[in-house]
Amino acid sequence: MAALEASIVRRLAPLASDTHADQLSLIAKNPCRVILGSPLNLAIVSDLTRFSALPATSRGSYGGLENSPPSYQSTPPRDAEESYTNERTVLLLHRPTPPPSNGTGAKNRSCRLPSVVYLLLIAILFFIHFRPGDDALNPSVRNRIRREWEAELREHEVVRQRWEEERRELDEKWDELLRDRETWVHECEIGRREEERKRKEEEDRVRAAFAWDGIVAGRTCLRYGTRQYTARIVNIPREYDPLKACSETEVDIHGVKMASPHWCEDRGCNGVFGHWTVDSGEPSCATHFDYFKDKGCTTQGSGLRRIESHLEDLHSEVDWQEMCSTTPADFRQMHFDGPHICVNWGKYGTWGIWEIEDRGCY
Repeated sequence: MAALEASIVRRLAPLASDTHADQLSLIAKNPCRVILGSPLNLAIVSDLTRFSALPATSRGSYGGLENSPPSYQSTPPRDAEESYTNERTVLLLHRPTPPPSNGTGAKNRSCRLPSVVYLLLIAILFFIHFRPGDDALNPSVRNRIRREWEAELREHEVVRQRWEEERRELDEKWDELLRDRETWVHECEIGRREEERKRKEEEDRVRAAFAWDGIVAGRTCLRYGTRQYTARIVNIPREYDPLKACSETEVDIHGVKMASPHWCEDRGCNGVFGHWTVDSGEPSCATHFDYFKDKGCTTQGSGLRRIESHLEDLHSEVDWQEMCSTTPADFRQMHFDGPHICVNWGKYGTWGIWEIEDRGCY
């Protein structure tokens, strides 16, 4: 112990001034009774604390128990300002490590808090799911569940029966609607037919009054045995379409009935006229060829023979080309609807020409 006191005094002597010499001896004898108000005492306590924390091996070399360092030489006393500077240096170098702040503890507590909450939630869910009163192995619980199922099945059966009754009612209503629809369709069809019959009767009555006024034959023949006739339709009601009346009204010409004109013409205020092309009972339009002249072969080796005939009963006001080309002819046991060629030789009249095959011309 004496050696430890001597070592402490030797190590702290250079840092202490003359005024602290007595305190240094007191600290060396009893380190636990240190007055912490002095900067030098704080430095001494810090040094002692660090010294006591050293291992035994280091402590021996450091404290001088085994190999004590050489004795310090006496130094001249220093002034108060230099002593105060050294004391501050010792305080800064040997400042104790501050304890951990409260933030770390709060953080640890905050980290532990979610774990506690999770465990509490798991316990609550476990209690809810595995309640002692809902244990399926308990006979009373099973009986209660069975009774609840049976009650629910009875309710479902009641609902099903009610739905079945509603479905039957809907089917009956649907069948009734179908019957009503069929009746309505039948009645509508009967009404439509009745209206159609009445409309047709009215149209027949109105059309019965239609008439052709002044059937006039054309001045010239259109072609062989054909002449055009024209007439104006009369007795048309104001609400009736005159063109429709024209196309639906029949006519009798030369004892031949025709259901409708070949075309109708609306001449405005003069009325609506029908036009017919009559190709029967027109002797004035019946031209003919009376004598067929053999003019010989057209050319030697052509195989064709030329036949000519004069067109008779041709009136000057008609189209000679149309009349000639549509006048039929029969000769040499052959029938022709018209000549192959028609020519008008002036005062010699209109002639028809045929070129027929003849073996004598090869």
